[in-house]
Amino acid sequence: MVGILIVAHGDFAAGLLSAVELILGKQEQVETIGLHHGDGLEEFGEKVEKALDKLDEGDGVIAFVDILGGTPSNTIFKCLQKKKFKAFAGVNMPMVVQAVTMREVMSAEETYEAVLETASKPPLLLHDMYQEMMEEGEEDEI
Repeated sequence: MVGILIVAHGDFAAGLLSAVELILGKQEQVETIGLHHGDGLEEFGEKVEKALDKLDEGDGVIAFVDILGGTPSNTIFKCLQKKKFKAFAGVNMPMVVQAVTMREVMSAEETYEAVLETASKPPLLLHDMYQEMMEEGEEDEI
């Protein structure tokens, strides 16, 4: 099974995993690491490296970070110099849901491609959807 690592500022990674597990149940071979005030960069980097090693049981790892250019993404960049894995910046819940649902039946590369497809979809504009539904509802009444 493909391992999943979520690295982000504060408690975002843990909160994201909590939300995913609310829908899909407890997940194995998933780690979260949060960067908090006072964390040393060296210790943070060591945590990330250890998590990557632990999660890779032979099927690969996909890492997610919150924003490009922050310490979590910079740390993942450093790890990519030493280890081979796929990594995304700009993580959101649909991406993680896709990863955890596909990783047991797909290879790391296939899981990565499925997540990439999910990530490339534009956001849904609920206010526009609502407006369209209201307009359709008015037409149906005429």
